[in-house]
Amino acid sequence: MAENNLEEFAYKSIIRLILDNHFKPGDFLLETELSDSLELSRTPVRHALGQLVAEGFLDKKKKKGCFVPRVSPADARHVFFARENIEGLAAASAARYVSDEDLAFLHGLIEKEKALALTPSRLGYVRVNEAFHLGVARISQNKYLAQYCRHAFWRSHTYIIFFDKYYTGKLVSGNQETGPLQHSQIVQAIENRNEEKAGNLMKLHIRTTFEQLFVKL
Repeated sequence: MAENNLEEFAYKSIIRLILDNHFKPGDFLLETELSDSLELSRTPVRHALGQLVAEGFLDKKKKKGCFVPRVSPADARHVFFARENIEGLAAASAARYVSDEDLAFLHGLIEKEKALALTPSRLGYVRVNEAFHLGVARISQNKYLAQYCRHAFWRSHTYIIFFDKYYTGKLVSGNQETGPLQHSQIVQAIENRNEEKAGNLMKLHIRTTFEQLFVKL
């Protein structure tokens, strides 16, 4: 297997381990242990961990390694506020620059979300949700928005994955009831080239996710 494929395999495998609750907030992910469990050398594991740190999904302490960030309502407010505004700008820009090929990609993701409603998959939902949000950021044709969106997306997903389980004893999988409907509305606004509406709908979508997690507390 090529080195790039090994890194991608390590990247996806580490995310899956976190989603499957093999690690909890505050836990360190050790290169040696991951290399053994994934039957890989340390190099692709190290690169995958570095990518996850760069994306904000993991944190890193000098001389101690990478760890799952601890979660708190105060930090979540900052994360979701930043994500709401950054992704709102990205969606508005996407409405300006979207191509027919981009629209086909977004509509394809909506269809995948509908299929997941019939055969639920936590990891499947995360991957489609990631593809949607980062896809809109890519379509914005603003590399800085795309970079910031990716970082804020993964950091907020730490809360989507962990918060309810470790603070309320429940577990949500990322706004799965209202999310697909809101995604469809966002795509429609982008398709209509309505920049203001696309931006406002994206901001509402991110805010709804936050409120479903925290405002009820």
